[in-house]
Amino acid sequence: MKRSTDSRLRGGILILALALVGGMGCVAIDEANRARYRQQQQDEEAARQRRIANLMPAAERGDPAARAALAYALLTQSGSAQADATRALALLEQGVAQDDGMAQALLGEILVSSPIGRYRHFPSTPRDLARATTLLQRAATKACVCRPGPGVFRAEPALQVGQLLHATGHIDESRLWRARSILHCGRADRNLLVWQAKSAHATFAQRIDALALLTLTDDATSIAEARATLSADDAAAADRLAADLRRQVAASERDYPAPPRKELP
Repeated sequence: MKRSTDSRLRGGILILALALVGGMGCVAIDEANRARYRQQQQDEEAARQRRIANLMPAAERGDPAARAALAYALLTQSGSAQADATRALALLEQGVAQDDGMAQALLGEILVSSPIGRYRHFPSTPRDLARATTLLQRAATKACVCRPGPGVFRAEPALQVGQLLHATGHIDESRLWRARSILHCGRADRNLLVWQAKSAHATFAQRIDALALLTLTDDATSIAEARATLSADDAAAADRLAADLRRQVAASERDYPAPPRKELP
């Protein structure tokens, strides 16, 4: 009996020892991961500082592209230095005054939602949103996609101004700019449009809008899938709206020209 008890005791001690070793191993792995993360942050910050230093001479000479890229680099800091944010906004305002599309797109995005940096702690005002709309509309005449620097951020002015106009209740204007983003830039979420055209929860107007916008993509498969869920009369209404949107887009180009073809993705 004693031998059996001793065996169980030794087995329990062994299991406990292995658990302790395993736990220490996890702690070591966690610390190694934290060290790698800290090193990655340091490397990224060093690269950002090099970009800032490289961009400063051209920005100081008044180059609008350098000003926008420098503003972006200043805003993507890991901290929350207000001085850098103020400097970045000043650079963007200078770029806007030069009619630079990247500065217009980036400042428009910031006025709507501050998608980068950590310096903005207040909601957008109606005045912010009105100015953002104007800036994004102007940026949409320069390029389909704007990238101010390395990383995941990208601005798609025509698409984003369409979304902004929709959010602020300007449905007709929103539809026009969504049509521009399709016809000028090939930007459309086909799966979403098909879902909206087919959805039993969408209103009649929303379903017609979705099919009309989908028609502008010339994606025969998606268009056929959406049309199959609508009556012939509804599909005809969508066709009429699509034709009208093409005319509206052409007319809008007098004030807001299409972006140059070399800028298309």
